[in-house]
Amino acid sequence: MQKKINKILFGLIISLQVFFQIVHADEINLNLNSEKYILYNMNENEVLLKKDENKKAYIASLTKIMTVLVAIENIDDYDKKVTITNDMLKDIDWDVTVVGFKEGEKVTYDDLLYGAMISSGADAVNALAISISGSKSKFIELMNNKVKELNLKNTHFANVVGLFDEENYSTAYDVSQILIYALKNEKFKAVFTPQDYTLTSGKKITSTIKHYNKTLNQDISFITGAKTGYINAAGYCLASTATLDNVDYLLITLNAYNNSSAHIQDHVKVYNYFNNNYGYKTIVDKDDIVVSLKTKYAKEKEIGIHANVKLEEYLKNDFDKSKVKYDYKGLNEISYFTKKGTNLGKITINYENKKLNEFDLIYEETLKFSLLSFLWINKWYVIIIVLVLLLFIRAYKVKKIRKRRKKKIVRVQNS
Repeated sequence: MQKKINKILFGLIISLQVFFQIVHADEINLNLNSEKYILYNMNENEVLLKKDENKKAYIASLTKIMTVLVAIENIDDYDKKVTITNDMLKDIDWDVTVVGFKEGEKVTYDDLLYGAMISSGADAVNALAISISGSKSKFIELMNNKVKELNLKNTHFANVVGLFDEENYSTAYDVSQILIYALKNEKFKAVFTPQDYTLTSGKKITSTIKHYNKTLNQDISFITGAKTGYINAAGYCLASTATLDNVDYLLITLNAYNNSSAHIQDHVKVYNYFNNNYGYKTIVDKDDIVVSLKTKYAKEKEIGIHANVKLEEYLKNDFDKSKVKYDYKGLNEISYFTKKGTNLGKITINYENKKLNEFDLIYEETLKFSLLSFLWINKWYVIIIVLVLLLFIRAYKVKKIRKRRKKKIVRVQNS
């Protein structure tokens, strides 16, 4: 029961994240080979580039991202041995990619997971599905249950491999959400990121992205994880992550038909474009004066308030900090007695008519006390106090005079 409640809550959180997600992507046309795509800056969970990201499409072996994710969530021991059976191998066509497992061979779940992700092996995913659920059909039910849990509206799975089936489809956006969720799982991340792996049998397997990059021979060293996919109906598909200049990206591209390296070309082009034209810029620094306020009881008539925070935003390289505007809403003045740490109000940072960020303005300045200013501002109170003191002094003197007179009268009478 608790597990079901947790799943519902997670679905709601995902929905809220999507609803409140800030997307300020520029309309950029990079003439990509892929028909549908979506690019994220994962540091900010912002969409930087997109096209037809919600259109349904065949996704080929990107299906295996969900297959591996569901398998990981249902495996307790990754070193446990699985015996390869005829059922796991019998329906695999000659032209489908396999790891090369043989009937009767004993392999670990780790072998199957890495074989499914790195080699995109149909034998590995079949073995995962059958060993975990007893049949591929029951495992597919788990995959589609996960689709519901993640609140994906345009995804359905009909097989575990990604072979052509009218009921096996998704979108660039939905695949991105599956991968974003999956990468929060440390085991999935460990399986998704390597480009090489050595099975327990000693056999070394190499990632399919390396295979497709042989003809292109591009530098893909910055790509930190990848899953390729291809069938005739889907063309070339690719889900990848990359890190460039401390920016973590995630890119999904679907349906490139030009050539066998078209999807690799797209990912290299996109990553290089954003790395060359965008980056993190300091929009406000700790020493920046963001507002000037009038003072009370201080020698300074006005004082500039420093931001005391450093904020950065992912922006174009032509960013001009001199065009940053600060919109302040809060106290209009401060006094010598204003305590450090007081929240003065809120600063909204605008650039070229766009809101970039906002922060609370915390008072950390130092004012010099002015007695004259204090007395002048409180002059009526001072006058009243002086008058009261004068009256008190006068009353005291009158009392003293009367006392002396009384003593004098007494002396005269006694004489």
